[in-house]
Amino acid sequence: MKRVYIAIGSNKGDRVKNIKIGLKEIEKLLKIKKISSFFENPPVNAKGGFFLNGAIEGETNLSPEQLLEKLKDIEKKIGRKFPHKKGDAREIDFDIIFYEKRRIKTKKITIPHPKYRKRIFVLKPLSEINPDFVDPETKKKIKDIYMGIN
Repeated sequence: MKRVYIAIGSNKGDRVKNIKIGLKEIEKLLKIKKISSFFENPPVNAKGGFFLNGAIEGETNLSPEQLLEKLKDIEKKIGRKFPHKKGDAREIDFDIIFYEKRRIKTKKITIPHPKYRKRIFVLKPLSEINPDFVDPETKKKIKDIYMGIN
């Protein structure tokens, strides 16, 4: 089983319901080990209302590419349109932040997520569930990255 960290956000429709459905669907893909609190955040470069954001730590046997594909399927099931414009409001949004300590860069996927270090709405929930996780690129602990922008 591979350890993964996934950020979750919703700013369209019934945000709490969307997240609950999303978590229930994710449980079909992986074993959820930890779920952060969910925090309300203003949209950053996005349309729509305030986001509810959180993160999970889980374990899966899926490859990063398989996991990404299945997460996109869940987003579609909950109502997110594909293709969509950058910045559109989202019923649900999943981002794979980490997959083990791997560094992956292909046309379809980049891990660690390239923008997570600048997003307090990702760092706050990650630091809640595993503050000592070490970013494989910077070699810094999540709590230190979070404190650096907080």
